[in-house]
Amino acid sequence: MRHPGEVEDKINYKTTFKLIFSLMKPHKLKFVAAFAYLIISTSINLANPIIIKYLLDTAIPDKNTYALALAVSLYFVNTILFLIVNYLLAMKLITAGQEIITTLKNKMLKHLLYLDMSYYSENPVGRLTARVESDTQALYELFTETAITMFKDVFMLGAVFTIMAFYNLKLTMILLPVFPIVFLFIWRFGKKTSPMFVKVRKMTAEISSFVTEYLNGISVVQAFGQENFISKKSNDINEKKFKIEVKAERMIVLFFTTVLLLQPFSIAAVFGFGGMWYIKKEITIGILIMFILYLEKLFEPIFRFSEHISIIQKSFSAGHRIFEILKVKQGICDIERPHYISSMQKSIEFKNIWMRYKDDSDWVLKNVSFKLNKGKSLAIVGETGGGKTTITNLLFRFYTPEKGKILIDETDINTISMQSIRSALGLVQQDMYLFPGTIMDNLKLMDEKVPDSKVYDAIDKIKLKDFFKKHSLKKKVVEKGANLSIGEKQVISLTRAMVLDQDILVLDEATSHMDPYTEKIITNAIKNLSKHKTLIVIAHRLSTIKNADNILLLSDGEIKEEGNHDELLKAKGMYWKFYELQFGKN
Repeated sequence: MRHPGEVEDKINYKTTFKLIFSLMKPHKLKFVAAFAYLIISTSINLANPIIIKYLLDTAIPDKNTYALALAVSLYFVNTILFLIVNYLLAMKLITAGQEIITTLKNKMLKHLLYLDMSYYSENPVGRLTARVESDTQALYELFTETAITMFKDVFMLGAVFTIMAFYNLKLTMILLPVFPIVFLFIWRFGKKTSPMFVKVRKMTAEISSFVTEYLNGISVVQAFGQENFISKKSNDINEKKFKIEVKAERMIVLFFTTVLLLQPFSIAAVFGFGGMWYIKKEITIGILIMFILYLEKLFEPIFRFSEHISIIQKSFSAGHRIFEILKVKQGICDIERPHYISSMQKSIEFKNIWMRYKDDSDWVLKNVSFKLNKGKSLAIVGETGGGKTTITNLLFRFYTPEKGKILIDETDINTISMQSIRSALGLVQQDMYLFPGTIMDNLKLMDEKVPDSKVYDAIDKIKLKDFFKKHSLKKKVVEKGANLSIGEKQVISLTRAMVLDQDILVLDEATSHMDPYTEKIITNAIKNLSKHKTLIVIAHRLSTIKNADNILLLSDGEIKEEGNHDELLKAKGMYWKFYELQFGKN
């Protein structure tokens, strides 16, 4: 069974070639220059057998030392020129290849950045990372090792046959039947191995995804003593890839061996017929040797193709998979002429919202309605899975509700630019992500344009000076903030939201997993935030939302209770029960 978003086992060569051609097109001048170098280097290479023929048929039989010296010098100079032009050709291809792959990686990343959250729920990040890295690398090998080489091989074959036919058509005709057989082998080989290399690329991405995901969760693996189990699972996946790859490589070796057998048959034919005609004085020894040398050049492209066939197949497989990513359309898009907002002037309103993530799944939100005025605070509480985070997902337009409307300043958010919505909204999530760098870098969200003064102002406004005295802004943060506690990361994330200075802040379970000391810091910070921002706080800890202007209790996707803290306690409903359980009064 295929994973969601995975490609089929067959490479679509037409679309993949279009993708490769579109990548090459902006660099056409470099490829034209490379093509020119290729023609020159191939022409120089093809001249050497003619020089040797001249030595054997003219210079040596005539005992002409001057002609001999000239021919030998020409052969030497020709070889040096071939090496120089080949160097220029390689450098031109490497430069173009690096530029193409850099552009492609940027294009893929930009494309992925705009895809919907639903895409990421179906495609593990580890697998996508492998596709961005390894698949683009496979294409780089195509551009630098085989793109121009294919043109060179075609040119070589045509030029060699033309020269051989010019000097002796009869001997050339003997070799012609060999090459249709070779091309038939190539066609059959490509057809057989194409699905194999797609499977190899899939397994490569799956292994990368597997390693990434389990290394990210290494603490869980070790805590539950699952090292041997995961190691065995890894071995099983690698064994599966090994079997597929060995099967593909076996086909390559079989192809190479079959083609290899054809060369000695061809040489034997030239020696047999050519030797007989030499005895009859119908051809010269120079022509016979020249044909033998040209035979090597005829088989050289075929051997090179067999050597690079895995690169060609892997590259087209990689290109196919890249195309599959690039053709994924953004599900949630701006309308043609969206409204733009810089801040919220009046209110946010949810009107009769119904939401489910899949057509065949249960409703996550059912007829949810509420209004939050500017400068006020709204808290949303309830049991896990009650639909609280879905409200955040809809407000940020990560998803679109099936029924109902969400309004900002009485304007449907589906008509407002997503970029401007997300610029006006700040988000602090339960799973805080910090980037490698300093705490200061993370507070600026890695944007060097943000002045330090803005960071200090934010810290001052929410009264977190004492915290950042203990945790220097110059402190290095490792990947995902692994060298910080969860509470410390939550404080930094909360401060970061203040630094970015959005009008509306959404705190989605931002106060979970805290010790009492950190909880007190966060609670006070939220209290101070509410003086400056419009707040939406999604929380399990009721102590952090006691001062909210309005509280919604969400259960089973519905608003069961609404009011401020005191009102809800007096009602002695579900909120009161939660409060009693949480504070141990029951």
